[in-house]
Amino acid sequence: RSITSSLLSSSATYTGSSQPSRRPMMAAGAVPFKVTLVVALAFVAVSITMAAGADVMPADVLALSAAGAPPPPPSPALEKLIQEYTTLKNATCAGVLKHVPALPNATATSFLQAYKAFNGSNSEDAVIHLAQQLLSQADVHTFLNLPDSFGPGGLDANMVLCAVLVDATPLGLAQFAVQGPTENELVSQLLEDTMLMRDMLVAGGPIEQRYGQAMAIYTQLHEASAVLASVAEPATSAGAPWDDRNQSTVLRRLALGTALGHAVPIQLRLKDPLKPNVTTIDPVARYLHYERAYLAGELDPALEVLTVFECKWTTNSRGSDEDLQWLRSTLENYRPDHIATDYSWRYSRAVRTDVSYGDPACAQFPGICNGHYSQWPAVGGECGPRAFFGRFARKAFGIPTWGVTQPGHAAMTCWSPDGWHVLLGADWKFSWWSTRGGDDFYLETQCRELRPDFQRVLRGSWVAKARFEEPVNPRWTPLQPTSYGQGGLWSALTLYAKKIAVNATKAPTRPIGPSVVPTKVAALIAKWSQKWPTPNVTTDAAGTIVIPAAAFVSKNRSAPVTVMKSFDNGEQLLHDAGNFVHPESTSFAYAFDVEEAGKRYLTANFTTWHMNADLLVTTNTTPPGRPLSVPVYYTVGYWNQTQPVEVGVVKGTNVFNFYRSSDRELVFKEFFLYKNKPDIPPPPRNHTPSPSPPPQDYIEVAPTTTCVKQGILDVPAELCGKACEVLGLKYTGGKSRTNMTGCFALSTGPWKGDCNYNTNKSATICSDPPCTIFGSVTQQLCIRK
Repeated sequence: RSITSSLLSSSATYTGSSQPSRRPMMAAGAVPFKVTLVVALAFVAVSITMAAGADVMPADVLALSAAGAPPPPPSPALEKLIQEYTTLKNATCAGVLKHVPALPNATATSFLQAYKAFNGSNSEDAVIHLAQQLLSQADVHTFLNLPDSFGPGGLDANMVLCAVLVDATPLGLAQFAVQGPTENELVSQLLEDTMLMRDMLVAGGPIEQRYGQAMAIYTQLHEASAVLASVAEPATSAGAPWDDRNQSTVLRRLALGTALGHAVPIQLRLKDPLKPNVTTIDPVARYLHYERAYLAGELDPALEVLTVFECKWTTNSRGSDEDLQWLRSTLENYRPDHIATDYSWRYSRAVRTDVSYGDPACAQFPGICNGHYSQWPAVGGECGPRAFFGRFARKAFGIPTWGVTQPGHAAMTCWSPDGWHVLLGADWKFSWWSTRGGDDFYLETQCRELRPDFQRVLRGSWVAKARFEEPVNPRWTPLQPTSYGQGGLWSALTLYAKKIAVNATKAPTRPIGPSVVPTKVAALIAKWSQKWPTPNVTTDAAGTIVIPAAAFVSKNRSAPVTVMKSFDNGEQLLHDAGNFVHPESTSFAYAFDVEEAGKRYLTANFTTWHMNADLLVTTNTTPPGRPLSVPVYYTVGYWNQTQPVEVGVVKGTNVFNFYRSSDRELVFKEFFLYKNKPDIPPPPRNHTPSPSPPPQDYIEVAPTTTCVKQGILDVPAELCGKACEVLGLKYTGGKSRTNMTGCFALSTGPWKGDCNYNTNKSATICSDPPCTIFGSVTQQLCIRK
């Protein structure tokens, strides 16, 4: 016992010095980490610990076993490492506790009683008042505000070592280290590097507290990157904030955040059938992807001010690197307006405009659901795919998101300079992600902006770990009263330290200074509000007439067209949707002069994320009521030219009038009129539209008959809305009903004029028509074919 006491004392000597170190890897030939006397005393110390009734070793050993099965005996090497790390943990944490001020028993007891009595619906005033009393104790205030002491032997240095050993657990570290000399060495390097451990803790630690795995990834990133070695270390001067936000050191934070966020392998959400063996994200490739994108100016300007905590939630998209690049490239082409907007919906607004709600139409579009995120705008999806796409869009540009799940719903939350916000869902109290609730996450993110307060919270949390306390339930929510009142004294006190700080001071907006690496996003935003003159129609040396899409001379007042700046240069025209019944109401026209009549070949340079689009055009030479079809198709968001269409032009002024009947967005950059037919590669066959029946082909049959009886076709689900519109009915979506199949209308009763598609696949037509639903007579809608 006297030898163990000496170890506890020597490992916790508080010198107040500050000599930080952040080494991602040990230099060749360096001596591995040594814990003085630990190896020699390992078996003795662990025996003493267990004999004294400590619960550390039994809990760790029990974790080795599968549920319901006896634990397999650990190998001698694993057992030895567990003993070493346990002894170090107990020694270091005990040394920390020598410097922790004692809380007044009566006040502490009253605080815990009030804390356990609060259930989210009753008054919290007593808990807050008692927490304020404890936190304002002179010795507690002094302790939480001590100068930094992360140098060798410093109190902060011992606190972070204790906290990492508690979070990672001796078992977890031993299981990683026992894999081989390299892994053992990585754990040694980590436990020697006080500042690296501190930075990991400040960022919330690695996923599932897998510190060994995070250290391995961080080391691999430094080995793989040709840039990281030149990134300056964050400031370590006395009083420097612990959560570095220096814009010149963002790549270091991005690397560490990636290591923490990928400590548990991240599964690809969609499986590419062409790469069946690729199921997880490669963290090294993922970091290098972001490094290259950052240096190329492709990411958001705010990336440079993100903390490690936020970077952890940035590079962890479940989309592939290929998908991330696709999103950036095509959103720039297709919807730059979703980039040049405020941070609340920047990038992710694409969900609201372009990912339609409903069952994914994969069967309708063979080959489009190909294991890539590009499929979601093309086929749609319910709340899950919409939330997945929204998170993915933000992360692609380097903006963090966090989940979330809500009752019966998938949503998302996202960071912006003025804090975190819920998108596509209800409030924070209805949210959770993995083992953490929305209220707890949001509270912490607010407190993190009050940097001195959060550093005090961190010190208090390290005390709780040194005391081996039960943590607060991170899923606390007023929706579940039993989630409150859990955790030990210092755990509960640090929770209320966060609440008190946030209630007292509004979190400031994160400042973003001039970019170290200029960004294309900032360049777009800078020119977005500028007024530019209408571009001119031109003719090049080959006689090709180039008509800028922004140069239209007229449009129908109902035409949903918007001219916007292009991401690269010039302008483009967004056409939101056609009108199936009255396509001419969506028209926009161009005028140009030609010196000689004859034939030309028309192409459109355009982009879209959607299937089944159309584009019609009338010219001076087309017969009335017989427009030409310009063969637009699914470009997956890239700029492409349509196949050429032969058109006639007259001498003098020509007017080309374009309009549409399909209901999804198209974006045009320019139109070309060639003298000679150009050779343009055709699109993939499955990217070309399937034309809808013309309006006159839809019919509402009598209540006493059906489509089948009349020998004509049922209206499929994807065309039911159009059929209803053509026939002057109100389409109210899919409904599960009996007594009717397919697309139908209600012709009597309080819902007369409503039109639905029956999603009940087991439904049948009633045996004695006319059929009724809720007392209303139904009539089927059919196609005259």
